[in-house]
Order: sequence, then C-alpha cells, then structure tokens
Amino acid sequence: MLSMMLLRVIVSPQEIRRVTLPDVPPSVELCVALRNSLSLRGNFILQFEDPDLGNELCNLTDIKDLPTERVTLKILFTFSEPISDSALDTASLGSPCRSDSSEWPDPFVIPDFSQDVEFQLHVANDAYAKDGTVMVISKGVKSEILDRLADIISRITAYPSKDHYESVAKALVSKHPCLMEPGSGKGWYCWVFSLRFKMGNYRQKMRAAGCPEVLVNKRKSGEGNKIHYLPEPPEGKPAVKSEKDRETMLLEAQKRDPDLQLLDELMTATFSQRRKEIIGDEPLISAVMDRWPALFSQRQLSAEFSRIVTKDLLESFVDGLDALVPRLLALYKDAASKRRLTLSSVLECLQKEVITKLGGKNVF
Repeated sequence: MLSMMLLRVIVSPQEIRRVTLPDVPPSVELCVALRNSLSLRGNFILQFEDPDLGNELCNLTDIKDLPTERVTLKILFTFSEPISDSALDTASLGSPCRSDSSEWPDPFVIPDFSQDVEFQLHVANDAYAKDGTVMVISKGVKSEILDRLADIISRITAYPSKDHYESVAKALVSKHPCLMEPGSGKGWYCWVFSLRFKMGNYRQKMRAAGCPEVLVNKRKSGEGNKIHYLPEPPEGKPAVKSEKDRETMLLEAQKRDPDLQLLDELMTATFSQRRKEIIGDEPLISAVMDRWPALFSQRQLSAEFSRIVTKDLLESFVDGLDALVPRLLALYKDAASKRRLTLSSVLECLQKEVITKLGGKNVF
C-alpha cells in the first residue's frame, strides 16, 4: 500500500485542488480527510475517474478501486452547492456558525496551509528528520496555523472538549514533527493552550455575528460547564415553513393512529426551532407538551436524544445500568439477608449471569 496519497480533486468546474494525504485512508475516512482539507460543507459522495472504463466517472465505494497513480476525484454534493475557503468570494454562504456534523473526526485530519507555510514546514520537517532540530515558529506562521485549525474545529463544534483539543494538537505534531515543543513531555501541550485561546476568540466573532448557539451559551454561562446544543435551521428553510411543519406535526400527533414515519420527518425538520424555543425561552413543561406533543412519546424521546448527543438513549441507559449491576446485586443481597427474604435462588441465577459476562470473575 502507498505511504502517501496524491489526489486531484474536482470541487467544481472553477475549483480543482491538489491534495496530499500522508497515507491511504479507508473510504469513509477519505471523505472526512477531504472535508477537513478543503473545508467543505454539506453532504457529498465521491466519484473517481476509472482508467479501466476510459476515465469515466464512477462512484467510489471501496478505496481499493482507486488507481495506484494519478487519482482524480470529483466531489458530488447531494443537496447543496459546494463551499470551500477558496471560493468564499463567489459562493453564497449560510450562517457563519453553521456546523454540518456534530461527530468529532477520529483521527483528526490536519488540513493544508498556505503554500508559503507548507514550504516552510516541509523544510523544517526535513531538518527535524535529519538532526532533530525543531522549527523556530514565527508569529505569522503560528497565527495562520491556529486560524486554520480553529476554522476547521468551529465547523464541527464551537465548544470542543479537552480530548478534542488534544487530538488536534497530537495530529499537528504527528504530521509536522518540526512543531514539537522542546522540553515538553509530549511535545504538544502548548498547542492545546494556544488552540483554546484561539477558539475563545472565534466564539467572540461568532457571537458578534449573531450565532444563536454561542449567544445562548454565553447567556447561560452561570450553569457550570453545561453546553447547550443549538443548531442552525437548515439552509433555505424559512421560519414560516418550520412553523407549518410544527402545525402538521401537531395535527398528526392528535390522531389515534399517527403516521410514525411522517412524525419522524417532521420532528427532524423542526429540530432547530424546537431547540431554540426550549433552550432560549425556557418554557414550562406544560407549554412544551402543548406545542410539541409528539416529543413525549418513547420513540421521539429516543430520537431527540440521538439528535442532541448522537447516541442511542436506550443503549446508553442499558450500558450504564450494566456497569452498576454488580454493586446493585451486592446491595440487594445485603438487604435481602437482613429482611430474611427467600430470594437466594433468584440472586444465585443473577450472580451466575454476571460472573459469566465478567469472564469468570466473582465480584461478590
């Protein structure tokens, strides 16, 4: 397998980019790498020029289908126009604080910087490989690196966690070892602090631009470290259309046999409006029930949980409960013995099941 991947990427007829990846990633990670490297927004699929078919475009489903050299990819957006940093002067942008994915990429792919900075990093990386000399970073180079990384991070989340910052810093010094900090234990601690500071500045800009999520979380900053997820409405969807969808949902939820699939679609379409009302206005539960009755069904509660934290509610609950089973059984066993309850057979059965799951380790 190749150690480096050179791509010619067609973003649009007016924008054709050269992208170099350090290795050949799996198909799914290739999309993430291109999204970060080219600062793309929106959903897309990849097509490639197949030399076996006269360089006709084919959908990329397996990374192994790509030719070994001269790889040309085409970005095919599924529902919106392509937007990248180099096209900011001609493209019609949506909200400046919109993020298209709430899932953090793993691994985080470091994007390309300007040609001048990339050249300096290339020279410095060669020097580091030769004798371990680290780069003396100028203010301009460091500023561009932090600005570029903060821009990518803000497209994913305005509030990255400690692990997120560390993953970016690790990826940065892994791709450009010349940026390692001399005397630092792991070589990237100062980059974490710099990224935190830069993201703070970015949030100020987003707040000044009127980003609802940042404004709400600033107003609620007294609630500890709680971050409220407040997504932007879908591009091209006015508030009037969202309200009509809510009214349709209201009528459908009142039926004896509602269309569950239709409710799923309507609740997804009105997610931004609902979060804005609940987080911004803080209504009473009775008011929420009046306006969003479908939200209080088991199906929609689970779906809403997944929309907010990208996790399955029931699976998360069961996993958490499984972790507590040994302690709960020990507590139950102690209480049963004190009350002289005849539950020994039930407890014995449960203990055997737990021991089996723990690989034969008895925790009682």
